[in-house]
Amino acid sequence: MTTDLPTTLRHLANHLHHLQTEIWETRYHAARTSQTGTRHTTTGPSSPTDDTQLDYLLDTQTRLRELATNTSEDLHLLIPHNTQVGNYWAAWFYRHHTQLQDLTWYEDLEAELRDLETELRHHIHPQAPHEVKLPDYATADEIGRALGKTPDAIRKWCKRKQVTKYIQGGLVYYRTAEIDR
Repeated sequence: MTTDLPTTLRHLANHLHHLQTEIWETRYHAARTSQTGTRHTTTGPSSPTDDTQLDYLLDTQTRLRELATNTSEDLHLLIPHNTQVGNYWAAWFYRHHTQLQDLTWYEDLEAELRDLETELRHHIHPQAPHEVKLPDYATADEIGRALGKTPDAIRKWCKRKQVTKYIQGGLVYYRTAEIDR
């Protein structure tokens, strides 16, 4: 499914807003030390937020800011250098999307923005294990990882359901099109 650049930029801004809101609305947890110092088994105070999510958001915003900076230099557009918020950069791209087509590297920029939007979408809504795309023929290990089952359970299930198996190079492969997910 291909979308036009303005739609991709709107989705990108929505994903960034979702991540920011998720970080801001996460309930703060208590630090791991007491004020009296009576608990000695703790490692010290901890961050009140999910640092992994915050780092991911900051990295994404940095990538967008770098793309916007390169774009603004090539198109001779003014860009404020002290803005850090990712939604601002998505809005900046949206505001100048007609001028972006003048870039010699427009296709690369468009692909980069689409990839970033896809990455954010998968980060916010990870793919469920039952939606994993398997090759036409897969081993019990591969099917088990994709479906969250043990390889032995897959072998038993395939034997019981009479899923066609093929032996190639000493490995047993099952035809995944016959597997009822």
